[in-house]
Amino acid sequence: MASIRQLDPIVASRIAAGEVVERPASVLRELLDNAIDAKATKISVYMEEGGIRNLTVIDNGCGMSQEDLLLACDSHATSKVRTLEDLFHLKTLGFRGEALSSIASCSRLTINSNGNRIVVDNGNKGNITPGGLEKGTSVCMEFLFENIPARKLFLKRPQSEGSECKKTFIEKALGFEDIEFLFFIDGKLALELPRTDKKGRCIQIMKLDKSFVSDQVLVMEYEGENLKLYGVCSTPSCYKRDRSQIRVFVNNRIIDSYTFTTAINNAYSASLPGGAFPFFYLFIEDEPALVDFNVHPSKRECKMRNQSHVFAAITSMIREALTAKPSIEKEESSTLFERPKYEYSAPKQEAKKTEAIKTPEAKPFDASWFDNAKAIMQKKPEAPQNKEKQETKEKQETKEIKETEKQTKEYTYLGQVFDTFLLVQMDNELLFIDQHALHERLLYDQIRSLKDIQRLIVPYEFEVEPHVDSFLLENSVLYSDFGIELLRKEPMLWEMTSLPAAARKTEQDIVLLIQRSTGDIESIQKDLFAIIACHAAIKAGDKVDYITAQNLIKKAFELESMTCPHGRSFVHSIDKLELFKNVGRIV
Repeated sequence: MASIRQLDPIVASRIAAGEVVERPASVLRELLDNAIDAKATKISVYMEEGGIRNLTVIDNGCGMSQEDLLLACDSHATSKVRTLEDLFHLKTLGFRGEALSSIASCSRLTINSNGNRIVVDNGNKGNITPGGLEKGTSVCMEFLFENIPARKLFLKRPQSEGSECKKTFIEKALGFEDIEFLFFIDGKLALELPRTDKKGRCIQIMKLDKSFVSDQVLVMEYEGENLKLYGVCSTPSCYKRDRSQIRVFVNNRIIDSYTFTTAINNAYSASLPGGAFPFFYLFIEDEPALVDFNVHPSKRECKMRNQSHVFAAITSMIREALTAKPSIEKEESSTLFERPKYEYSAPKQEAKKTEAIKTPEAKPFDASWFDNAKAIMQKKPEAPQNKEKQETKEKQETKEIKETEKQTKEYTYLGQVFDTFLLVQMDNELLFIDQHALHERLLYDQIRSLKDIQRLIVPYEFEVEPHVDSFLLENSVLYSDFGIELLRKEPMLWEMTSLPAAARKTEQDIVLLIQRSTGDIESIQKDLFAIIACHAAIKAGDKVDYITAQNLIKKAFELESMTCPHGRSFVHSIDKLELFKNVGRIV
């Protein structure tokens, strides 16, 4: 065994940098933190080749003096913490004094601030020279990991690294709506976020997602002792098939919190179909003394002494907001509402939508969809040529169904509850049947036999992780059995050229399935059909006419098990004895 020696300072700094600097997005996170802490009102980011070749952040903040600039890239040099006690009262994003030192040890770093400049090339510090910005600070990082080839091999394609940088940029902008943010890619302005209020900033970001509907927004607020919550989210009718749009901030820092994400999902679960997740940006203001961010250099983790209280407050706030009656009047400002009120961002449009349902042109759901799954995806209901004949036919069908029901005495359909559940009385039980989950299950069983394929005019490109890339090289032919043709353009870059005709408008969901699937063919098949069925099924909130409801219920009782493709039961029952006890008829 070799004798113990002290490491060379540059070697030591590069080892330490591994915890702070993993990729260009890590660099951007630290530089944005410094710019925000400098009280900037405008921050511009310039990126080339995904931030690997060049990543520059310019702010109009307070800048640094010559003395500060000389120390800025030294390890554990910071202006934000003086004593151990300061760690428990943090009001700045940076505090560890490691960021610039770590970045400078594995790249060429140039800092211009208040008329002075310094260059640190892979740990080798230069002298202070005049030049650069007269006010504010510009930090330019170039050639990340150029002198550390082993680390550079772990970087992804420039497009992927650029996407991560953009994601980091957006997350920082969400927490600081009073700052103007500009994002340039290869010299061109790619994203501009002007100064606004909290709700406005959230909507700016939500609109970047194509599946977001701008008039389906809720704002909710909670205030308690040493705790404030503010949430901007979508209504239950607008949702995602993944958790990518659930973001949690604690004292303006974005964190990865399974606990709080679970609280959001649980509170929404009764209002969303299986496998669906809301758009939800949650901002938690907690007493700094109750929060510890000094857990990991990435600063995406934190410990909270009142975590259980926060969890309960999140659940309560969301459930109260979802069950409250929406305001009809349109608010002129985006001022925070007092608990437990909430608002729709555009309630007038919502009112129009409700009126449209009552117009004569609106037709009931086409019950013929249950006999042909392909028609469910492709055919639209046609307006009847003769209204009187159509009404007579519907009355006759209703009469026949009621007569059959009377003869069999198996169940009685009572009606639709909350435009979401079908209420059925059977013997001494009341059954609440989730219309979306039931229809989804029926479609799932029928779609599995569909073979129609649609070729995409523009192939859908997507990237995968190395292990998924290896799996697809050997097994991409398995997807062709379902009508999904995959072609490999280059390592870790694939494109989808066709998909089942029934799967139109689900390309993103299918790609997400491919990106995370390396398992057996049965699991892939089940997940794929579930995605298509869920997209086409009746949604919670849709009005269902009597004939369609009866068809749904009849099919439900023919199933071996009343569960949706995701494995969730879609029936809740209350027996007569339980109901009588609850209302006090039986003691």
